[in-house]
Parts: sequence; C-alpha cells; structure tokens
Amino acid sequence: MKRVMVALLMLGLFSPALIGCSDKTGTTKKTTTTTPEGSTTKTEKTETKTSGDNPPAPATEPGK
Repeated sequence: MKRVMVALLMLGLFSPALIGCSDKTGTTKKTTTTTPEGSTTKTEKTETKTSGDNPPAPATEPGK
C-alpha cells in the first residue's frame, strides 16, 4: 500500500512539470539553395518570448 501511495505522490509532483514543456511558440524558416555543385538547406528557428501579459496592458496616453 505504501508503494502505491508513493508512486501516486511522485506522479502528482512530476506531472505538472511535464505538461506543456514541449509547447513553444515561434517560427521556422527553411531555405533551399540549389547550385550546380549541389543543394544546401538552411533552417532558421526563432522562439517568441512573452512577458505573461495576456492580453497586453493598454497603452497609456501622455498627460492623463
């Protein structure tokens, strides 16, 4: 019984850390260049970083 409780406790502690870890927002751009010597593929990955404001804070006007 103790083993089952310990297994459930470990699963409960580690499951929130694993959820959503692989989801990253960004873009991937592939460029293929073909020449007489052969072809070259270049992949550029950019990750979008957010501050956590969703939606972003409203802009304030100067003087108000």
